[in-house]
Amino acid sequence: MQNDGRRRSPFIKLKTLSVLMLCFLGVSIPAQVFYTTNPKYLSVKTEQNNLISRFNYFYPDTMVTDLVNYFPRNFLGNTGLPSPQYILKYGSDPIGFRLMNPPLENDQFRDQQVEYYRTKGPYADLTGIAGSKEYQAFKCLFTHTYRDKVNIAVRFNRYTSKGFYQKQKTYTNNFFLSSNYSTRNNRFGYFLYALNNGNKNSENGGLRDGALNDSTMRLTKEILPVNLSNASSSTASRDNREIRAMINPWIRLNKKTDSTTLGSHYIQLKSKASFLSYRYKDPGVARDSFYNAIYLDTVQTNDSSHVFQMRNELDYSWISRANNFGFSVGYVNELNKTHQFFDSVFMNHIVRADFVSRKDFKSKDTTDKTVRSFQNTFKAEYVVEGPNAGNYKIENNASLIFNPVKKRLAYFNILYEKRNADYIYNNWVSNHFYWFNNGLGPQRQLQANVGLKFGRIIDLSLFTQTIDNYLYFDSLAMPAQYKQTITKLGAKVGFLKIFFKHLGVGLSYIYQRTNHLDVVRMPSKIATAKLFYHGNLFKNNLQLQIGTQLQVYDEFYSYAYMPATEIFYIQNGFRTDAYPYLDIYLQARIRPVSFFIKLENALFGFAGPNYAITKGYYQTDRAFRFGINWVFFD
Repeated sequence: MQNDGRRRSPFIKLKTLSVLMLCFLGVSIPAQVFYTTNPKYLSVKTEQNNLISRFNYFYPDTMVTDLVNYFPRNFLGNTGLPSPQYILKYGSDPIGFRLMNPPLENDQFRDQQVEYYRTKGPYADLTGIAGSKEYQAFKCLFTHTYRDKVNIAVRFNRYTSKGFYQKQKTYTNNFFLSSNYSTRNNRFGYFLYALNNGNKNSENGGLRDGALNDSTMRLTKEILPVNLSNASSSTASRDNREIRAMINPWIRLNKKTDSTTLGSHYIQLKSKASFLSYRYKDPGVARDSFYNAIYLDTVQTNDSSHVFQMRNELDYSWISRANNFGFSVGYVNELNKTHQFFDSVFMNHIVRADFVSRKDFKSKDTTDKTVRSFQNTFKAEYVVEGPNAGNYKIENNASLIFNPVKKRLAYFNILYEKRNADYIYNNWVSNHFYWFNNGLGPQRQLQANVGLKFGRIIDLSLFTQTIDNYLYFDSLAMPAQYKQTITKLGAKVGFLKIFFKHLGVGLSYIYQRTNHLDVVRMPSKIATAKLFYHGNLFKNNLQLQIGTQLQVYDEFYSYAYMPATEIFYIQNGFRTDAYPYLDIYLQARIRPVSFFIKLENALFGFAGPNYAITKGYYQTDRAFRFGINWVFFD
């Protein structure tokens, strides 16, 4: 994060990168000789009970409509920084011990996001993005199945950004490698993955109150005062690292399957090791006067938390001969060692079960090749013994697929769980926060999510959540528990259609509500509108879109962010504005290459100074971005 003092105009950088990309395109396009349109070329599934789950056909999106939305919005204003959950979302982690849940969902690979592939040949997807404030990003996916047995897949994200405000630089480096194998007679096989998340960023504590107003809005943002290390050359920083590795071998117990066999019996072992490290440093703590208390060192902060986790799972599984039904039961031993200022060791004994049923419906019309299907998955986990004893999670996911090629489906998901408070709520030792045995009890929640999708045209969903003993951080950034029942309700409507072959219209509306805004912070309405010209030119060889996107978040009291613990907490002094975030873009596709040019926050300077969605942290000023995506099938 050092700077040698030399500055280059961002327009010179953009021009240089543009010339290099065009030269690369001109040289490399003749090299690609194969581009498949086979919808069954790729199959994929995510990490779960890998033996009884099924691969689903996957083909890359050939439309460029969402190319400019390459990353979700970061609510702290710079890609790679922590970001609060302002939008309701279904799902939760597996039951067991957890130190904390880092607010880096946009910038990390989670275990449940690891993908396994089967392919009919090699496949690669490369994306490069650059722009204002030294913004650079590279995203890569490569997978290949060798001799129809062993598949290897690599997904890699690396990006960095200086940010518009001082001491806001980020560096993100995420990677996973996955592999799966089965013998030709399916007698033996394995799934495995190795995952690494590296998230580094400077911490500035946000802008000081009143620093940004009508008179300072057009000034260079790097001169505005921030809360941490404002008057010194030192920089507060965070360094989070996660390393995980898993191997899941399986073996079929019966020697062969034939028409007389009802199903097959399997034994599978899943072993996973995780090494987690969370570090926070602030060499200027004595001068900042940002923290209310200093416990361990009055000169500087050098906090760290480390977790080693080992999970060993043994399962028995049965799968029907037609592969339309399967179940699995097993035992998990979880060992956790936590080091902060003291060492702690935890061991949980967990039992689990999974059931999967599938049904395919073939059309009576012999000319209709579409295979409609229904799938239902049931999962249950229970902690029999250990610090998390009595915790459980029950979940059911059902989906009805009308057309897998056009991605038309309906789904219904529901889960109920009882989960102990994360370690951070009851025990924490750092330079600025120090508590033991808070006695905060388990949190119970019920989630349900139902939706309907008709490809890109219509996306409808409803979400509901009920929480008892809600865990949060109060206005002093201290852990607390809300004893009343909290309900959350969300609805989403999405529409995208091209009229008269050229006029594209996209609308998205999210409605959210809760009965306790005093402890749950989120905008009640989020509206996004797109208007663009769409053209298929040069005998459909060029797909071109020129348009605008406008996004508005309803006014609400946002969270505040605490760098020392990396948590978001309640504040009542800042209310956001319904600021119009307007982007103007051009995006195009010349198979197999897509590219875009984008101007973000085009109304900067005309729509007022309140364009923050978290207290003290502002969204980008007017910014240029451009990128290129290339897909390879050879």
